[in-house]
Amino acid sequence: MHFREWYEKVYPELHRSGLWLRGGELNTLPPSEYEARPFRALFVRLSTYFDTGYSFTHQILYQLAAGTPGVFPDLAYLPPPKDAAVFARDGVPWLLGTQTKRGPESFDVVGFSNSIVQELINLPTFLEKSGIPLEKARRLERPELPLLILGGANALYSSVLWPTPLVDGVFVGESDQAFRRILEICRDGKAAGRSKRDVLAELEEVAGFVQPDRPRSTRKSFIPNLNQSEALERGPVYYLEDQLGNSHLQISEGCPCFCSFCAESWDRKPYRERGAGELRETALRAKAAMGLETIDIYSFNFNMHSGLYQVLWDLVEPFRNVGLKSQRFDLLAHDPQMVEFQHAIEKASLTCGLEGISPRLRKYLHKNLSNEQLHASLTAILKSKARELKMFLIATGLEEEQDFVALADFLDHLKGIIKSCHAGTRVIFSMTPLVRFPWTPLEFEEAPSIERYSGIIGKTSARVRAAGFEFRESADLPEYWVSQALVRADDPRTTEALLAAIGKTGFVYYREVPEAFLRTLRVELAQRGLEEAELFRGFTLEESAAKPWTRIETGVKREFLWEEVGRARLYKEIDYCLGRDWTAAKCFHCGGCPTRFHVRDIVLSQQKRAYSLDEFKARISVARKSETKLRLLVEAGEPARGVPRKLLGVALARALMLTDSRLAPAYRGYGGAFWADEDREVWVTGADVVTLTWQGDALERIAGLLESPAAIAQVNAHLGAWATLLGLAPEGWRPTELAVEMPYALRADAYLKSRGLKHTLRKQPDGAYLYELIPQSVRKGFVSKLVATASPGRSSCVVTLGPKFVAREFVSEAFAMPKAFDWVRGRMRSIGPTAPEAAAVLRAGRATSSDSAARP
Repeated sequence: MHFREWYEKVYPELHRSGLWLRGGELNTLPPSEYEARPFRALFVRLSTYFDTGYSFTHQILYQLAAGTPGVFPDLAYLPPPKDAAVFARDGVPWLLGTQTKRGPESFDVVGFSNSIVQELINLPTFLEKSGIPLEKARRLERPELPLLILGGANALYSSVLWPTPLVDGVFVGESDQAFRRILEICRDGKAAGRSKRDVLAELEEVAGFVQPDRPRSTRKSFIPNLNQSEALERGPVYYLEDQLGNSHLQISEGCPCFCSFCAESWDRKPYRERGAGELRETALRAKAAMGLETIDIYSFNFNMHSGLYQVLWDLVEPFRNVGLKSQRFDLLAHDPQMVEFQHAIEKASLTCGLEGISPRLRKYLHKNLSNEQLHASLTAILKSKARELKMFLIATGLEEEQDFVALADFLDHLKGIIKSCHAGTRVIFSMTPLVRFPWTPLEFEEAPSIERYSGIIGKTSARVRAAGFEFRESADLPEYWVSQALVRADDPRTTEALLAAIGKTGFVYYREVPEAFLRTLRVELAQRGLEEAELFRGFTLEESAAKPWTRIETGVKREFLWEEVGRARLYKEIDYCLGRDWTAAKCFHCGGCPTRFHVRDIVLSQQKRAYSLDEFKARISVARKSETKLRLLVEAGEPARGVPRKLLGVALARALMLTDSRLAPAYRGYGGAFWADEDREVWVTGADVVTLTWQGDALERIAGLLESPAAIAQVNAHLGAWATLLGLAPEGWRPTELAVEMPYALRADAYLKSRGLKHTLRKQPDGAYLYELIPQSVRKGFVSKLVATASPGRSSCVVTLGPKFVAREFVSEAFAMPKAFDWVRGRMRSIGPTAPEAAAVLRAGRATSSDSAARP
């Protein structure tokens, strides 16, 4: 079914006026391609658009699918809570494509991207709310229903869905080639008229693909050479204000460490890097295609990359901002100046994993972090005057009094370092209860109870706060319990209990698990003979052979996992295998590396730096000192209505860079627009001035572009319906009028009287009404006059603007609307001087230094 008309009817009452469901993001295919591409795939996130929109995985999946011949991709998300009620009221399926507004029967395959175990709770509700049977046999009997395939970071840990499969297939792996092969098999199967059962059987030739109800052994699909995989360069640009102009640059995959608790460390081996020499050009292509000003380094631990310093050198010139996230304390201890390099790129908030509260527990967690390394890295961070330091802690359930004594000693030492460094750094500790994941050494361990964890977290919190630092719990205990019960699920009764608990509570996971759902789930499990002791008990290597997740091998030998948990129980650890210049690395034969060449690359890795900190700072300074603001006059089109105004700036920068790729290194970011409305969506189309920042050496090239009708036509072709570039904005440009059309009666008196704007109402010869303000009212700066006309079911007016006019306030107050949110149904078009300034002023070095005019 098609739900476009429904969307147009209800979007004002949806969360943020239906922004998440509107579709049409930059770099998405137009809905017309749905008919041109005969195979249709719907990629679904089990969380909301606003929680998962800025996702490397979802962006690259869309890019890969859109680049596969004959495949039309669409996107779907968990409806926000308020919107879920509207969907239920109107009988709208949750599996609804944001681009096409089509339901599940309009697609050939639905791919669920599952990032965390808690999201699995939502999958049966997605199916039920979309009219899709939970039973695989019933689904396969109905050819009009799509195949259901689950993938994503948590796919390996989705065994709770397998006994009576809620999905038809599960794909574990990160290979772009394997993902494309899945699409091709499904596409070709549809073209040949093959049954869904036959297609599923053929899909089993793809490494990492399994049918949950047809056990077979396979190995997860991985990328042998990261340089040969497709990089994220043309992903969708989502309507998320704080992420517009940002994207990811993947520099590595996997991890060479043996942290016993970390699922990503074990299921993503081996560690692989993208060559530093290629990353700058990759980033520039992404910058042009996505309108970027910020590039976020995508890596489990960015400071492991052998070419990190070259990457930073290459990126700080063309990018105003380079994002760096998680890093290891031990590497920082041996390269303390790395903090100064981060400070140079204005990274003032640092995040590191301390994990265990004591050296003993850090060995259990295999952190390879001594007290000496920890103190050295903290000294480097605090000397740099970092604004904020976040340290992650893990509650293991094994904490004893000796560990809390060690924590107190550490906190005292930390206070001493802060004092000696004269640092004003805000220090935040965050603690999460450890979930024992399959395919990690701690898979074999007994999981603690909520009561055990509650005491540990409480004591840790008390000591941290007593020392004067902040403390946060990063996961609630009910969420821990449910996650632990699901992640090692190996009994069909667990699935039955989960479905029963969802049915009785109607629970949908957004960001937390309430106590009420936990209680219901525990009751349902107990009624089926599954108590906590059974669900949380540990097991031996031999017993683990019967576990369902062992069918999908990660490459790591299970015997090695068993050896590792043995070391953990003795609070011992071995080194990790990554080459570092202060120690000789070696292979420990975990099985993660498929060839000796992978072993060689990891063991012989060395991080080098060919420049000094002063040279790095100078490079940044030169790029920033040459920054110049350029104000461009545009006509905003219909797609720009109802989205953050920054998106218009991103679209314009993108169009300029795609027109002339030589501009890409010089673009520095969005600087505002006249109609920008803080962090809210803007509903005004028409004339606007958008400010973009460039390095000064780009101005001559932009001036030439603006003088060329052919070049401007090319820019406007890239802009499409988003906007039309008119040229350089005249100095002091402001809109003069706002034309408003509304499907409701005008009540201008309400707006005028609330501001004390006295006026005379005159009927004009053409039937229009003129609201003429007296001089004292005009001087108040809101409006100077208003001309209104009306027709059955619609009214319109043209407002002559004053400097204090706010469009949102006017349309909200000046019309008789059935509901307050209906103001967004109006059409507002800005009118102002449209004659652009001559581009020659750029060469004269004139109109570039000022910000855009004040926001209305």
